Amino acid sequence: RYRIRLDVLLYIHIFVNCTQYYIAPLLHEKRALMVHIYRTIFVLTFLFISFSAFTPTNSDGSIPYLDKVLHFSAFLFLTFLLDASLRNPISSQKYSIFFLVAYAASIEFIQYFLPYRSAESLDFLSDLLGILVYLYFAPKIYAKTSK
Repeated sequence: RYRIRLDVLLYIHIFVNCTQYYIAPLLHEKRALMVHIYRTIFVLTFLFISFSAFTPTNSDGSIPYLDKVLHFSAFLFLTFLLDASLRNPISSQKYSIFFLVAYAASIEFIQYFLPYRSAESLDFLSDLLGILVYLYFAPKIYAKTSK
């Protein structure tokens, strides 16, 4: 089950890269087009994470802390997509950061009431860490690539 999810994220990443480097430059409004593409991918990823968070899981726990790595990766990727889908940097839009933190908290809150899921504070902390790592490193990476 986890392999399929990582494959889906890989395919999305490949699609975004192909779109960004091959299709978008052919069009006049590259930035506007990319914002729309990233918004679409953000919404699809948001729905995928929500579906995954609220459906029963059949993981046997054979790989320790895989759940935490998936939480971290999902919110790191979700923060990237939200940042790419906004016209201004996410660090200047505090409501967007609040939205991601509230979404992470609401997932764990809802999972507390689901009999086939469990709410864990470490899951929430992994989500927050994914958001914070992106917010810390993204400005540094963008500053280096824009020179």
